[in-house]
This record gives sequence, C-alpha cells and structure tokens, in this order.
Amino acid sequence: MRLTIPQPQLLKTLQMVERAVNERSTLPILANVLLETKGNELTLTATDLDVGIQCRFPLAAPVEQGAVALPARKLTTVIRELPEELVTLEAKKNHTATVNCGASSFRIPGLPAEDFPALPLAGEGEGIAVSQQGLKTLITRTSHAMSVEETRFILNGSLFTTQKNDLVVVATDGRRLAVAHAALNRPAKQPLRAIIPSKTVRELGRLLQQDDGEEEVTLTPLKDNQVAFRFGPVSMVTRLIEGEFPQFEKVIPPPSKQTFSCDRQLLMNAVRRANLMTTATSQAVLFEFGPNALVVSKESAELGSAREELAIEYRGGPLTIAFNPEFWIDVLKTLDDEEITVEVAGPDRPAVIRRSDFVYLVLPMKVA
Repeated sequence: MRLTIPQPQLLKTLQMVERAVNERSTLPILANVLLETKGNELTLTATDLDVGIQCRFPLAAPVEQGAVALPARKLTTVIRELPEELVTLEAKKNHTATVNCGASSFRIPGLPAEDFPALPLAGEGEGIAVSQQGLKTLITRTSHAMSVEETRFILNGSLFTTQKNDLVVVATDGRRLAVAHAALNRPAKQPLRAIIPSKTVRELGRLLQQDDGEEEVTLTPLKDNQVAFRFGPVSMVTRLIEGEFPQFEKVIPPPSKQTFSCDRQLLMNAVRRANLMTTATSQAVLFEFGPNALVVSKESAELGSAREELAIEYRGGPLTIAFNPEFWIDVLKTLDDEEITVEVAGPDRPAVIRRSDFVYLVLPMKVA
C-alpha cells in the first residue's frame, strides 16, 4: 500500500476517527486505526466495539491498493508534528509503515488489516434523513441533560425517536428534561425509537459540521441492536442502550399562565455569578420573584454571599424557588434567543421553557 496526501487533510481525518479508539482494551487491534486504499480513495476506520467511526475521502494522486492497521495515537502524533506538505505513507507486507514528509522520515510497526473488526455500515439512501444543522441543534440543546450516574444506565444517553414528520431527541437525568424537535427531510418509512449512548451522542455532536447545515444525515437501524449515522464522508456505528426510556410526554406539565420574561444573557450571567458561592453540599440558588423584578441570590457560610437583581416581566404573586444553577447555565448557553419566557407555577413545581421545537423542564430543589 502506498499513498500521497496533504498533511492537513490526513491529520484532520485522523483526529475525527481516533475518538473511537480504545487503548485500554485487552484487544491490541482496537488501539489501531485501519487505513485502506481502494481505487483513488483512502478510508480510515477506528472502533472500540461499542462505537465505530469511518471516514472516506478521494486522493488526487494514484495509489497502490492495500490496507494496514497502525497505532492511532502514535500515528496522529507523528502527523501532527510534520510540516504542512505532502505526506507519503507506504506499508510493507510485514505490516510496518514508513511515513515521509519533507526531510522527515518515520517507521511505524502495525498489525494485519485482517485482524481489524468490520463495521456493519448502512447502504446509501437508507434510514431516516435530517439536516446536519438540525441534528447538531438537537444534540446541543439536549445532551447536557443526559445522566452521568452509572446506576441509571437507561438515562446515560439520549432517546432518538420519530413523531409524525419530526426527529425528536430527549435527554433526562431525573431532575431535568430536555426535548427538541427537528423536521425530517422526508417522511420516515419506519418509526424509530433508539437510546443512543452518551459517548456516541457527544462524539456525533463534535463531528457534525455547523457550516454544512443543509447536508443530510441518515440514521439507519442495523442488526444486533445497533444504528448507523452517515453524513458526507463520515459513517458512525453505535450499539444502543437496551431498555425502556421513561415516558417523557407524561412528565411535561400543561402550560402555566404564571411566567416571567427576561434577557437570556443577563439571566445567565446572574446565575453564573451566584454559582460562584455554591459548594458540593450547598448547591441551591434562590430565585425570588416580585413586581417586575427577579433577585438571584446565594448565601454560603463557607464562601459568603451573592445577590443580583434583574428587571423582568412577571405575571404572578411573590414567589421564591430554589434551583441548581448548573441546570440553568447548561440550557441558557445553548439557546440563541435574546429574550426567554419561563413558566414558574410554584416552589414545588417544575419550571418550564416551552417553544414549538424545544421544551426544557427543571425541578426545584428543597432548601432546609
């Protein structure tokens, strides 16, 4: 196998696929990235057997066909240090590759390509389709609500499901809930309901390109409880979380007339400042509502206190609610609205941000 490729292009692709590498696995082959040449195309593949990422791109110069598995981290480190010139990579029958660029030359021992596990990728045009921009927005607005507690494995991911002509992504950790909708590019032939692991969701969010908003992503269910995402030159395969996701629709309360509206950025800044006074054992920040004013405050015996008053439009009587500030910061930084409206039905009722394409629910905290 022999190929020539610009250093920036090779480095970018390696950085995309190496996120699926597992160097701690008992299988040495999983610490490698598979490089394959066929025709005038180079394909790079990495997997930890739970998540697999493959990226293909055409080569301008003719290549000698072949395949080799090389240590992913070492190869990426070497390519990163090379100048932005043409890189020539040649693999011999003993599975050792030489990398030449300018005056630099490296020799990297590898493993047989035959030992690398095959990814069960979907075919072209299969599955449901949504724009890259749409899917990236869904992930951005919901992924922060995924649970990180290992005991609640069913919540350690996001639910991807179809409703009419929409793709819906849902995440919850039991104390907050985020539900986001995006229109499908075309009606789904079959309904979808899959729980995507949190690692896959985050990696998918990183790989999706904001500037390729109109480009299409296809999501295809596969055998053995797996799904494949395909967009541009990238394919991603993941195992699903088995189990029944909570019936989130029943948790969302009916709309409340008691609401407040304010500048999103000002609210986020006030909550961030109050959060400076929280501790691991005392996280609750108080929201005190009065006539056209909201006071965000926190008192800590260890750290001191913080208090900030915001001008708001408020419909309701005097009200004090305690919240985990992180839950507000996480959602407010994902929205692009200059002004937000929040439903606050009472001190023991969830607060709700409700839009046509997004619902966010956060439970209050109890204060002794």
